[in-house]
Amino acid sequence: MMKQSTLSQTELRRIARQLALPGFGLAEQEKLAGAHVLVIGAGGLGCPAMQSLAAVGIGHISVIDDDVVDLSNIHRQILFGAQDEGRPKVEVTEERLRQLQPDITVTPLQFRMTTANAVELFEGVDLVIDGSDTFATKYLSADAAEITGTPLVWGTVLRYRGDVALWWSGPGAPGEGVGLRDLFPEQPDADSVPDCATAGVLGVTTSVVAGLMTTEVVKHLAGIGESLPGEMLSYDALGASLRSFRVGADPGRQRVTELRDDYGAAVCQLPALTPELPAAVELLSSGQAVGLDVREDHEKLVADLPGKLPGLHLPTSVASAATVRGVLEDAAQLSDTVVVYCAAGRRSDDFLATWSGVAEEFGLSLRSLPGGVNGMPKAVLRG
Repeated sequence: MMKQSTLSQTELRRIARQLALPGFGLAEQEKLAGAHVLVIGAGGLGCPAMQSLAAVGIGHISVIDDDVVDLSNIHRQILFGAQDEGRPKVEVTEERLRQLQPDITVTPLQFRMTTANAVELFEGVDLVIDGSDTFATKYLSADAAEITGTPLVWGTVLRYRGDVALWWSGPGAPGEGVGLRDLFPEQPDADSVPDCATAGVLGVTTSVVAGLMTTEVVKHLAGIGESLPGEMLSYDALGASLRSFRVGADPGRQRVTELRDDYGAAVCQLPALTPELPAAVELLSSGQAVGLDVREDHEKLVADLPGKLPGLHLPTSVASAATVRGVLEDAAQLSDTVVVYCAAGRRSDDFLATWSGVAEEFGLSLRSLPGGVNGMPKAVLRG
């Protein structure tokens, strides 16, 4: 006879097949039901992770994300559908998780995690899942976790591969504990990896990595299997391989006891509008300049400048002396000023640095669009 449980009959029936697992019984299930997990980001990792967390029986999930559903993201953000476009991600997430587990408590947090609120957010939970995609957020999360002694399940995905680890250091961690800074002591520059507009990601890879992350969460919270801080898993989708290695605590590293003042901007974070941006757009919209988009073809599908603004297109990947001369010759037939733009301004700046001399041969003046397409208000964009 099954002992009396705090779980409802509906929940017991829903997770009944888990109770048949060797080494996993009602006590383990109740640990999951009593746990509070904070998920940072309802994105490619956060969505499948939360789907699995709710399905497995985690009782309380808080999710922090200040963005809305975008059609170009739902190939990997699998909690959302096309009909949800434009709705706050955390609002849709709450609906979907309640459908998976009627008894769940979901706390939607529609704002950005910052140095002002990170420690407070971490103090009230049993474990944090970092589903973010920027160094700025990952190091802020890692430091907040070490300050509060909160276990942190960490994951990254780029193109066809991903990494997963459980970090646990600071107050209450076993022994010395192991944190992210034991592996990567200093935060890399945001420009040291491809930006999210150009790198690409296979949607199913994020689901695999999120599944590995959720497994670490279940093992840690339920107390089953081996849950080892510092155990790194690396997954390669194309090679169908999974490797693991251990990260040890650095005995010479000072543990983090307070957050830094600034963790920098995310490479894909929308920049604040600069005074130069309206001027550059005005040149385009008034016909005093022609636009030159140096993004790749797939990026134009996501968002672009309004159709009323004249423009030419030369993807950076095919830019050469011949192709650049060809497009600048076409531009010279339209205007004597060219506003070059990309996703965030980096590639357009590089274009100016490389090709301004060639542009002068055609009597052209080149300008880079500060902030690129990402710097434009969403309501203005076409896509």
